[in-house]
Amino acid sequence: MNARTNRSVKLLICLVVLLTLAALTVLWIVHSAQAKREGELQLEGLQGPVAVFYDAWGVPHIDATNEEDAYRALGYVHAQDRLFQMDLLRRIGGGRLAELFGADSFETDRFFRSLGISRHARDYAARLDAEQDSPHVRLIHAYQDGINQYIDHGGMPVEYRLLLTRPDYFTTEDIANTMGYMAYSFAEAFKTDALVDSIRGTLSERHYRDLVPSWPDQLPPVRSSGQPYIELLTPMLEQISQVERTFPSGQFLGSNAWAVNAEHSASGAPLLANDPHIGFAAPAVWYEAHIRTPDSEVYGHFLAGIPFPLLGQTRHHAWGLTMLMNDDVDFYRERANPDNPEQVWAVDHWEPLKVHEEVIKIRGQEDRLIRTRSSRHGPIINDLPGSMERQPVSLFWSFLDPDSDSTRAFYGFTRATSMSEFEAAAALHGAPGLNLLYADVDNNIAMWAIGKLKRWPQSSNGFSLLNGGSGRDDFLGYQPFENNPRIINPRDGILFSTNNPYPERNPRRKLPGYYAPTDRAQRLEQLLASKDQFDLSDFKAFQLDDQRPVALSMVADALPLLDAEQLPEDLREPAAAAAALLASWDGRYAQDSAAASIFQRWQDALSEALFADELGPRYSFFRNTFMAEKTLASLYWKPTSPWWDNRQQPSLDGRQSAIQHAWQNAIAGLVADFGKEPGQWQWSRLASLQHQHALAERLPFGDYLNSKPVAVNGGNETLNNMAFDRGEQHYRIKAGPSTRRLIDLSDPNASLGINPLGQAGNPLDDHAHDQAEMFNEGRYRTQLFDWLSIQALPDRLLLQPASRQR
Repeated sequence: MNARTNRSVKLLICLVVLLTLAALTVLWIVHSAQAKREGELQLEGLQGPVAVFYDAWGVPHIDATNEEDAYRALGYVHAQDRLFQMDLLRRIGGGRLAELFGADSFETDRFFRSLGISRHARDYAARLDAEQDSPHVRLIHAYQDGINQYIDHGGMPVEYRLLLTRPDYFTTEDIANTMGYMAYSFAEAFKTDALVDSIRGTLSERHYRDLVPSWPDQLPPVRSSGQPYIELLTPMLEQISQVERTFPSGQFLGSNAWAVNAEHSASGAPLLANDPHIGFAAPAVWYEAHIRTPDSEVYGHFLAGIPFPLLGQTRHHAWGLTMLMNDDVDFYRERANPDNPEQVWAVDHWEPLKVHEEVIKIRGQEDRLIRTRSSRHGPIINDLPGSMERQPVSLFWSFLDPDSDSTRAFYGFTRATSMSEFEAAAALHGAPGLNLLYADVDNNIAMWAIGKLKRWPQSSNGFSLLNGGSGRDDFLGYQPFENNPRIINPRDGILFSTNNPYPERNPRRKLPGYYAPTDRAQRLEQLLASKDQFDLSDFKAFQLDDQRPVALSMVADALPLLDAEQLPEDLREPAAAAAALLASWDGRYAQDSAAASIFQRWQDALSEALFADELGPRYSFFRNTFMAEKTLASLYWKPTSPWWDNRQQPSLDGRQSAIQHAWQNAIAGLVADFGKEPGQWQWSRLASLQHQHALAERLPFGDYLNSKPVAVNGGNETLNNMAFDRGEQHYRIKAGPSTRRLIDLSDPNASLGINPLGQAGNPLDDHAHDQAEMFNEGRYRTQLFDWLSIQALPDRLLLQPASRQR
């Protein structure tokens, strides 16, 4: 063997050894991250053994002799599957992402610190620690002890191996930080109020009056701070836009829920359906678990890091949630003292601002000290670098109320044995505002607006910057819970919520808010009036419905206005074929529908024709708000609105010119992107769903942690709501049904559900994506409730008491 051959053999051996070591390392990482779903483990603090049975979908069914043992076990098994997700959610709200991701997340952390969530969390933890004997506090601590024991046992999800770090322990503060992130997601005012005030200041009063930030029959209130303050919140809008582009988790965007009583149910018992609309991400939002003790039983959907289910059912009742969309945020323009910028005017005197110094730890860099301030109204939210001389704007936010403790309410939902007990628990919820839908075996159905609602009208001054110094716009307290909107056992036996207002005839009882467009409400109302009795197969069809009647009405009006002669000659033939497709369209956003693609591109172009010339750079903030969709739907039928005037191209003034111009732009764009055959412009080519992992863009080869892109049925504001940003060449579905639940109170074993991905957070786990295909195809699985079947499951993890070592 010559020297060259010898070297080649040695290099080959070295390469084989390195590849073997790499493979073994990957196998070790995968094995160490795997959830343990069978065998035995010892858990400190248990009073007795706890059996955890895993079903075919990786859902744990926890059987314990007492609640503290059950919730300690829940914390452990939840962490096995979702520890990294738990960690992310608490870090977002608490402003601690930079500890994991470095300087790229500093701006996001600073933004969330400026909202005051972390300070609120510290106060919340101190209050709960003083109530350690309260049942819900004991269970919070047991749950977090289970999480921390998993960390102690060396549980290390793949993400921490890739980041070369490890998680720290969970504390009571983390509950409030996670809830703060959820409350921020619900608060449409952060995007809407600044835009409304800016439009009022730069355009005419008629432009302002034609905006629809609320439901279409409600105009924004005239009352404001007295004059426009256009640039005060622009930094906040820019920062929100930047933050949301890099969010490592999905946001809460809307929901559907409805219920019918026994008279409308084929089974003779109430039916309930719920599909909350939340940003898609890997792993999926909800974690399912079933808990039984001698005193209680609940099958629930849990948010990462929260010990009580936000959605659930017992053998007596079931409940679901949608966003209330109430106005729980106000912005106050503070009058700064010209001689002392650390003071602001408070009715009749100068009052010092409180100064808060907080440290943001940044991975790989020195810690950074940030300085935030707050007035008597709340945090100053435009204190950004280089802007300390700007007139301060403070934030009033109901979530920051020091007495807010929603976990007590969520715990109460699981323990209620009657509708009155359930309602008493609902009254304890603080923020964010939610619609709580309920059905029980006693043939009760109900819906409550829950959360602390500002007294109306004196303390509901949304959609504008308020005067912080005069006192006239000051918060005057919350109304009693018994005054909140509610519907209990309606005469027609049907109730629903699609983020729409309560049907209240008295205008003084209307609840100001940032409600969703009318599309889903109109469609669901049609479907629920379509027959006298329903079963779960009907409710399946409703949840999967992808028709937009509002779109059909716009198409029927627009088609006669389109003039082919005004189009460039090369677009006339495809435009004629596209118009024919629209004329025969059934309004459905089906994967094979070309008409859906044509309508959506035309609607995007029409929105730009209406708003972009007036709003300029602000249009990028405006176009993906609920306000934009609602205003477009309203203005379409108002040909005299000044929004139809084109400031940049006066020749395009007027409704008909705008409709024609938008049609030309839509056809030109579709031809450029997909060719001249409109029959080939299927919705599946324009829209796709991919669940993205938080590390996908932060690590080399991170894309492998994402799911594969798939085509979907549904679009913005169809009942099967597949939400995307408008104006893009390719619609990337960003949010939709985070779960689909169907419950028949005649038999808990008949309950159906589906998860968009799977139970496990570990991307290499068998249960990471095992429900994705079913979800995409509109299929469901049973939610196992029968303990004879559960105890026969082959996968059982037995948790035994161990003496406490720490």
